[in-house]
Amino acid sequence: MTKEKSCDRDKKLFEKFKNFGLPYSFKKIGIAIILLSILTIIIAKTADFTNPTLKFAMKRIMLIGLLVIALAREKIEDERILTMRGQAFSMAFIAGVVYTLIQPLVNYIADLFVKDDKGPLTDLGDFQILWFLLTMYLLFFYMLKRKS
Repeated sequence: MTKEKSCDRDKKLFEKFKNFGLPYSFKKIGIAIILLSILTIIIAKTADFTNPTLKFAMKRIMLIGLLVIALAREKIEDERILTMRGQAFSMAFIAGVVYTLIQPLVNYIADLFVKDDKGPLTDLGDFQILWFLLTMYLLFFYMLKRKS
């Protein structure tokens, strides 16, 4: 395989990845997944059914629902929407990094005032970071879409 064919193949693969999107109807599926996972967590909490595996699974399913909504295309997917997606991803990424750096310090300072025994500085969990990134992306995307 020549170097040019390899570059062309990589370019096609990159374009395919860049233009990937689920059909518009998947937004409703994502919302349904999120609502079902939240409902399951609430029912388990009210029934005093504390199963850490169920809670772990429902959180991951909630993240899948957010990801499905984020990957779903709009009814009309044009250059303007693609630009807004890029801007929203950029803003969500920056907000996520700032949140990940500052939130442990905020939690530590809050513990100093609220609790008698202060805990050590702790990192945020993977669920919290991913949930924040996906939520911020959707928030920024719909804010940009509404403004245009």
